[in-house]
Amino acid sequence: MARKRKRAIGILKNKFDIVAVTAVVVVLAIILGLKVHSIKQELAKRESYNQKIVEELESEDERAKKLEEQRKYVQTDSYIIEMAREKLGLVFPDEIAIKAEK
Repeated sequence: MARKRKRAIGILKNKFDIVAVTAVVVVLAIILGLKVHSIKQELAKRESYNQKIVEELESEDERAKKLEEQRKYVQTDSYIIEMAREKLGLVFPDEIAIKAEK
């Protein structure tokens, strides 16, 4: 009788151990699942931010190209002549200046 009782207690203990280990594994799986989910969300945020930065960089590159073209144009004679006519009202010696009344 004592053997049966010890054996029954041993079987019950084994079942309890299995349930406890299973519970621990399930809890760890849930925790890891939540962590993976939060990491995916963070990754999506960072990818969105990176895309925004890349777009800004492309925009600034385009702006830099336009500024470089403007810098080159400002150094040309045609720009100097245009500004002299527009801002100062100057003309070449063989030209006649006509101004509209305001």
